[in-house]
Amino acid sequence: RASRCQREGREFESRLSLCFKAPSRGFCLFYNHCKAMSWIFLLLPFIFFMSCGDLLDEEAPKPPEKLGGYFTLSETFPKVSLKWDKSISDDVSEYHIFRSQSNDFSFDSIAIVKPPVQLYKDTTINWLDSVYYKVRSRDRAGNVGSFSEPLEIFCYKAGGNWEIINFDSSYLCVNPQTNATPEIFRLVLGTPFETLGDTSGIMDFNQVFLDTALWTGGGWMYYTYKVLEAGNDTSGFDTVTYANTIAPEYFTIDLSEPEGGTIIFDSGRYGSIYLEHTVKSCNGDNLFP
Repeated sequence: RASRCQREGREFESRLSLCFKAPSRGFCLFYNHCKAMSWIFLLLPFIFFMSCGDLLDEEAPKPPEKLGGYFTLSETFPKVSLKWDKSISDDVSEYHIFRSQSNDFSFDSIAIVKPPVQLYKDTTINWLDSVYYKVRSRDRAGNVGSFSEPLEIFCYKAGGNWEIINFDSSYLCVNPQTNATPEIFRLVLGTPFETLGDTSGIMDFNQVFLDTALWTGGGWMYYTYKVLEAGNDTSGFDTVTYANTIAPEYFTIDLSEPEGGTIIFDSGRYGSIYLEHTVKSCNGDNLFP
């Protein structure tokens, strides 16, 4: 590589030297061109220093640092957002992003970004995938560096609609932006009122903000119930509501497993409630194509 630069330099200098020989009458017609080339001659060392510097560079650039990322459902489509700190090498021209379904050697190239960009959004992921990412640098001379440490992303968040098992058409919506349940979530227990003494329970759950590392949270459930009793009028029946007769019950909600969410009551007075993620948004749209 170095010898090529030297040969090209000598050839260029020999051509340029013609402009400084004793001119003949015909040759002087090119005086203005030679004058212009004299400026090029002055810049020659700088030009060859820069071009040959890249050609002589055989040192691989350092990998980018602090690769991080997260899976999100907060916008119109699920995605993994990646971000990293720039390489300490000062001649990086590209960052190459690779992905794998397992942390082995089968990583595939999925994108190339150019500095100063240091982020990438991957929208070609699937629900409950465990995805691994690596990033490497390429410099202006074409040298490719080693990979960053692999980053694992689990494509799951509790945001969206959860079906309440054994409760027809009952759903719990978890806001994917705030990771919170509704301000009040109500479940109605029991059967329609038909005979005296029939009882229907009502569970009102207050809002819970989930821990986004464990997808768990806790709050209070307020229990009221209605009883079909004998009325004082000619109809003979009346529905009586009993509120504030039972102390609030603390509950824990666990949505860490999409196929096995639970609401458990501390006292054990009430049975556990089971939930399953529908892979749909709170408005009923599919989260994945």
